[in-house]
Amino acid sequence: MKRVRLILREPDINKAVGNELELLLDEQANVIDVIKKVDEIVSSRCRFPVEGGRGLLHLTFHPLEQRFYKHVALTAYSRSERFLDVRKNPYLTLPDGAVIVLALTLCQSEWEEVITHE
Repeated sequence: MKRVRLILREPDINKAVGNELELLLDEQANVIDVIKKVDEIVSSRCRFPVEGGRGLLHLTFHPLEQRFYKHVALTAYSRSERFLDVRKNPYLTLPDGAVIVLALTLCQSEWEEVITHE
């Protein structure tokens, strides 16, 4: 198991889980797994708090194109502060101690239409 820290900048979700989460994940975990874990935590506490969203993964990741939406601000780095390009490669295995910063940037960039894919 490895530890990953997520700094989340989304006020409605922050009310449910806080703005920093320390997560214990599988050794092969990637940023998608981190977001899924947050969705599990939120759903165990309350209904998803962002109107029109089914979960954080739904609002951040385009399932057909396998990419993050333009309205998502996402950075990650290792303990040694080495940049991890999780935006370009969302399936990159995260190192132990990785830090991810994720925000929905409604004001700063164009909001893409979020699709629902079953």
